[in-house]
Amino acid sequence: VVVDVDYVGKQQLKNLLKQFGNGVQLRPTYLVSSGKGVHLYYFLQEPVQLYRNREEVLAELKEALIRRLWNDTSSIRPDSPDIIGIYQGFRCVGSQSKLGVDFPVKAYKLSENRYTLEDIKASIPSCKVDLAPLYEKPRRKSTVTLEEAKELYPEWYEKRIVQGEPKQKSKKQGGTWVCNEALYAWWKRKITEEVKAGGRYFSIMALCSYGLKCGISEQKIRRDAYAFLDHLESLTEDEDNHFSRADVKDALRALKGDRKRLSTIASREWIEDNTKVTIPANKRNYRKQEAHLYLARRKKRI
Repeated sequence: VVVDVDYVGKQQLKNLLKQFGNGVQLRPTYLVSSGKGVHLYYFLQEPVQLYRNREEVLAELKEALIRRLWNDTSSIRPDSPDIIGIYQGFRCVGSQSKLGVDFPVKAYKLSENRYTLEDIKASIPSCKVDLAPLYEKPRRKSTVTLEEAKELYPEWYEKRIVQGEPKQKSKKQGGTWVCNEALYAWWKRKITEEVKAGGRYFSIMALCSYGLKCGISEQKIRRDAYAFLDHLESLTEDEDNHFSRADVKDALRALKGDRKRLSTIASREWIEDNTKVTIPANKRNYRKQEAHLYLARRKKRI
């Protein structure tokens, strides 16, 4: 588990090391200097298999650990923690840091410790993350043969095999809904009006997600993303943290992955946490989607 604490000055580093020593904070296995911040590496006793049903719990635990470590004693900007996901990559030890060639990324071993996820949770006061889903076995694919399925599920066989109808998935199972293009246009306005220097990279990833949800072509998404480059660069607050064309290109790599997965895991909560943009939940007055849309269309006609 790796946590990034940014904007760490000399006094903040002293505070962190003191807290690791007196047990106030969980002592990492390694501390890596990344330029103007530190990466804290907590080695695990056993590797954790990243099944999809575990992603949300692991992300919640990591967020809780980030908020625990990133505070007014460890960072010059305690109110702007970067809540990064479980798949976030970090600068390699020995590579160039943000400060330039003369300041390579260095690693310092602080302990021999290896932890369990329970240890990490226990180090966070009042942590309410439920780790139980991590011990649920993922569902196995059915071993029923096609001939057996024909006898057991005749209606399914007729629709899916004989008639060739596509498999229908609910959102929970990984399916997606095609949204109105107005949603995509709305997010573009959000990038212009509300995104700040902490969420620029993820705002482009979110643009990819909303674009896929709305059926926007990859070519248009890329064109729109690069159109925001000058604006996002103008938000730069730290001379060592400019937003470049390479950052846009890297964020657009999301389009090359599992498209359906991107458009579903990039939830409202994920986008809020990573872009620092407040997104109010849709209000349906507790109606089902079909009923809500029907009434909305009636109001529009009236």
